Amino acid sequence: MNFLLEPGIAIYLAMAVALAVWIGIFIFLWRIDRQAREIRRRLDAGSAQHDAAPAAPGVTIERRD
Repeated sequence: MNFLLEPGIAIYLAMAVALAVWIGIFIFLWRIDRQAREIRRRLDAGSAQHDAAPAAPGVTIERRD
């Protein structure tokens, strides 16, 4: 374990850890972007369906005497 603390090796270890963190951030943001695109696509498809055919009223008002 002491060989990891040597200056020549420690810098490469630090760079490897930093690279792993950056790769993790990149993958996380990539997945979030894919999910946001999918949600946007579903919302656009849903709004197009609502614009095409207006919904029938769900309530009927009757007068009672």
